[in-house]
Amino acid sequence: MKKLAIISLMAACCLLGGKSMAQKGKSFAGSVKFGIKYEGDFEPKQLVNAPQESEQIISGNFTKTTHNLGGAFMYQIDMIDSIVRLWDLPGEKCAVTIPTPKKENDTSKRNYVIQKRSDTKDICGYQCQGYDIVVTVMKNEDEDEDEETAPKTVTITVYTTTEIGIDSNINCHFIPGLQGFPLYKEQPAGEGKKVVYEAIEVKKKKINAVEFSIPSNYKYYTPKEWNEHIRELTGKSGEDEEDEEDDF
Repeated sequence: MKKLAIISLMAACCLLGGKSMAQKGKSFAGSVKFGIKYEGDFEPKQLVNAPQESEQIISGNFTKTTHNLGGAFMYQIDMIDSIVRLWDLPGEKCAVTIPTPKKENDTSKRNYVIQKRSDTKDICGYQCQGYDIVVTVMKNEDEDEDEETAPKTVTITVYTTTEIGIDSNINCHFIPGLQGFPLYKEQPAGEGKKVVYEAIEVKKKKINAVEFSIPSNYKYYTPKEWNEHIRELTGKSGEDEEDEEDDF
């Protein structure tokens, strides 16, 4: 059942699969290491294998995030037109590609209101502008089209630098239109709980393009095949890889 525990933990880790940015003449290439803090009324068992750090490598608007799942790893590659998840599980290596059309004009399920804060933070030597993002979830994927439910609203706080990334497309899978790459993110994780990500190290270095490709020793799955594979392994459905939107 270790795989099931790892896959369950992944649902929380995917929160950091997103990123952001603005525009500078020269494209950033390098890595960012984040410390992760869990604040509020988390049960001790929820934090047993919860990651304390996460790392992203960045080249232009492409990012690759490493999630240590405790005995396994998941690498999420974010590009403008797709997301690739590489699962390094005990005994097997799997790859899933999720097409992700741009969401800027799609407000039928989610609406984003970006509010600039009056304060800034210096994080790892980068001056970061604060933003509050009010996210209104209009309808969940598993709801019936005719079902009437009240929209759910949450607020995410970020501090971003315009010295990383090319333009706001680096955020197209996180907060469409957000300017600047977030070196700090404070995100709700249920009633009375939040997860805080803050950069603790930023390094400029050359990034090889192969980092954003699927290695030849990974078995490829479509999103549908992946869900069926997880169901066979655990008797339960995995996260719906066809629905890439974050759970707030």
